[in-house]
Amino acid sequence: MDPNNPYAAPQVALIDEQAPRSLAGWSVGQLQLLAWLSLASIAMILVSLLAVMFAAEQPGSLSERVGDWLGLLSTVLGCYLLLRLRTFLEQRFAAKGLLIPIALIIVFSLLAEGLDWLWGDAIFTELGWKTLGFFATIMLMGVMTLWLGIVLLRIANPYPALRVMAWMEIVGGGMFASVVLVVVAIIPLLGGTLAMALVFFRGARELKGNQAA
Repeated sequence: MDPNNPYAAPQVALIDEQAPRSLAGWSVGQLQLLAWLSLASIAMILVSLLAVMFAAEQPGSLSERVGDWLGLLSTVLGCYLLLRLRTFLEQRFAAKGLLIPIALIIVFSLLAEGLDWLWGDAIFTELGWKTLGFFATIMLMGVMTLWLGIVLLRIANPYPALRVMAWMEIVGGGMFASVVLVVVAIIPLLGGTLAMALVFFRGARELKGNQAA
């Protein structure tokens, strides 16, 4: 408000002046790289699934080894991307409550991958404590993914892609937690990863625009 004119309309900034400061420490290249890595993780998962399908008829084949290694790499990459997403969202949107669900998703994802490598087909052919342990891990990972989706949904004024990611995590996490819908859950979870790539791309465009201003 103009101090010389008490009747003047309040003056407000038309551009969010917080945006440049909230993205401090990030570069356009970093965010674009994270976006492309998100897309790469989708490709690895799809190729891994195809390899597993072919390996079902030829146990111990090259397809099985390719599927196992791509599954492991996509899991590790997914964990890294979640950590970077958490840092980005906390800086850009002052997001709260991301630490615990993301940390537990990483723990249970790596645990499930480790159990799969350790026990292999025994998980599915020998119904016992190994099967129960593996699917309990899957269920907990689904619950944590559902929790993450709820936290993402609470972020104020998010990018549209971030809102889509939140719903994909909620749907996919719920399916994962049910255990019986694990296979179908891959679809919304891949959609969530695609939405994460769009979040990083949007952040890169925003940062580029701030630097050009």
